[in-house]
Amino acid sequence: MRSIVDHLIDGIITIDENGVVESYNPAAEKIFGYSAAEVVGNNVKTLMPDSDHSEHDGDLATYLRSGVGIGRELVMRRKDGSTFPMDLAVSAFLLGHRRYFTGLVRDISERKRAEEALRTSESRFRLLVEGIKDYAVVMLDRTGNIQTWNGGAELLFGYKAEEIIGQPLRRFLPPQDVERNTQEEELRKALVLGKVGAEDWRVRKDGTQFWANYATTPLYDSHGELQGFAYITRDLTERKQAETDLRNVVEELSRSNLDLEQFAYVASHDLQEPLRAVAGCVQVLKKRYQGKLDDRADELIVHTVDGVSRMQTLIDDLLTFSRVGTGGKAFEPADCNRILDKALANLEAAIAEAGVVVTRDQLPVAKADAVQMTQLFQNLVGNAIKFRGKELPRIHVGVRREHAHWVFFVRDNGIGMEPEYFERIFVIFQRLHTRAEYTGTGIGLAICKKIVERHGGRITVESKPGLGSTFSFTIPEKGSLS
Repeated sequence: MRSIVDHLIDGIITIDENGVVESYNPAAEKIFGYSAAEVVGNNVKTLMPDSDHSEHDGDLATYLRSGVGIGRELVMRRKDGSTFPMDLAVSAFLLGHRRYFTGLVRDISERKRAEEALRTSESRFRLLVEGIKDYAVVMLDRTGNIQTWNGGAELLFGYKAEEIIGQPLRRFLPPQDVERNTQEEELRKALVLGKVGAEDWRVRKDGTQFWANYATTPLYDSHGELQGFAYITRDLTERKQAETDLRNVVEELSRSNLDLEQFAYVASHDLQEPLRAVAGCVQVLKKRYQGKLDDRADELIVHTVDGVSRMQTLIDDLLTFSRVGTGGKAFEPADCNRILDKALANLEAAIAEAGVVVTRDQLPVAKADAVQMTQLFQNLVGNAIKFRGKELPRIHVGVRREHAHWVFFVRDNGIGMEPEYFERIFVIFQRLHTRAEYTGTGIGLAICKKIVERHGGRITVESKPGLGSTFSFTIPEKGSLS
């Protein structure tokens, strides 16, 4: 028995009727810091804080009179003067005619600290939950009745805590959901899935409805027993309205863009016939009368012919621009090498005239509109030829893989441009130079941008004045063949 007592992790102290310590095991020595020799034969008050002797005497007297006590908590003193909380259980026994009491003591400092930390954590959590105003955070019992109600819930639903605690969650549901037992179904799903969440209508105290996002999560104790549910929701009315407004704007823009494309197409198409008639008349005038009238008449004839020619080019470009979105072909696997060959063939005269050196990478097979891709390469390479510098013109057409895209690029050593023009050049009718310097309608790069965007990519430019430009555009690799 002594061996068992000496190896217990709890302290064992035996005192007589007068409170004199009769025995004191090694565990008690570790707990209190006193050796057995310092305690045995002395009153147990040695182990109690001096200022609390009277209080503890009362506690001890109670134990002595009753003869037994379990689970009593006292504050005790160590040899170094520090105090600590102790759990005490006392049993009484008779030895001869004398009565003795044995106390089982345990230092519960760690447990107290853990309990205090838990209380602090719970208090902070309650303050946090109460301080949340954008979310309603509600705890439900196992049947879906409301148990807690934070400030956010009061603001959102309009109920005070005393008005709603104990009420079922269905109080917030629209009538049609109440009839369908939606609440019970959500709780069942939460138990099966671990969490359910969605967006739906909810009802305030005043009867108004709002669009809400919500989540329901079952709560279990450490033994796995269901304790209830956590229900968190917030008002998404403004977001839903914004989404509706945005959708309406997008639809309106789509209709407007379609109307503009149709207008551009019809206007350009309808202008072709009268313009051809004007062009024909002007050509007759030039053939019959140029050199037969005065110099001013010859000058006017030249300006008229030039103006008609530029108008025809502009109308052709407008028709091309308007047809990118509506007149394109379905995407099919297309060999970009052959597409580039065709574009370069169309530019053969310009390449030869300017003495341009064109180099190229091996290009992939991509899912695209081959006709529009030809137009894209032709416009970019044609631009590089047009805006060449004084050096021998060099143009390289390359490609690289980047994430899930092909990145094609056309690099030249031409005149380049300032960064402030990088976005402007892709806007229709935007020009950086006069017609006297460089010909064109200001639609070519806008067409390129529209073609690239139709293919799900984007087009950009990097350039420095005098150091050339690199136009890059992406085509999604998904569905492409390398």
